[in-house]
Amino acid sequence: MHSRVFQISTEPIVKENYLNEDTLNQGDDAFYDYCANIDDDEREEDIACLVNETLPKGMFELVGDGIIRFNGGVEQWKEEYIANIRKKAEDLTVENMLEWSSTHYLKEAITNPLHTDYYFYLDKEGWQTYAEQSFAFMQLVCSLEPGTILYIGGVIDYHF
Repeated sequence: MHSRVFQISTEPIVKENYLNEDTLNQGDDAFYDYCANIDDDEREEDIACLVNETLPKGMFELVGDGIIRFNGGVEQWKEEYIANIRKKAEDLTVENMLEWSSTHYLKEAITNPLHTDYYFYLDKEGWQTYAEQSFAFMQLVCSLEPGTILYIGGVIDYHF
């Protein structure tokens, strides 16, 4: 399957530090089979999809090429996040605890609350060799003030 990794920072990212197909560990013993660069048109489409379809509705808006504004709404998101984890934990029983789906869905509720195959690369310098699931991005969002601008650097395709 294919999806995308988005490089996101609270500071502008210089083009030389954009995430690219060689940044992340891939291949044997890595989560990514391989990574590939995408063209500028695909990048724009993917960013629009991220903002309009993946991130919580109304929390962000696209304000320029690779620039998004945080509009607020994180308090409601936090409530929903905790409620979802509690629901998944309540669904876990002694009888089903060894079934893959029981623990998997609880783990996913914690680590990937946006329920997406998108990964987030939160290093504006380009030194980090891994990307993270959506909880890491939402941790960043929880520290933002409404009106904060986020910059999207590299966007790459990955296969898993």
